[in-house]
Amino acid sequence: MSATILQQLPVGERVGIAFSGGLDTSAAVHWMRARGALPCAYTAHLGQPDENDHEGIPQRALALGAVHARLVDCRQPLVAEGIAA
Repeated sequence: MSATILQQLPVGERVGIAFSGGLDTSAAVHWMRARGALPCAYTAHLGQPDENDHEGIPQRALALGAVHARLVDCRQPLVAEGIAA
């Protein structure tokens, strides 16, 4: 698997973004969509105690213009990796 750092925003193409639901990533999704990209938002559920509505984060991304939004439950893998380390 490889990753590409974009030098310019591809119009009409899907672009993945790690979406926390905070101000910065919310503005980024809105900005990307307004400029013609098709943002796909991915949120890692790590069991953050400061977030009351993990399940609602993808809906926030969609409301801001994301064409796809997914919450990925990373709690168990995070625990397994932490114990293994």
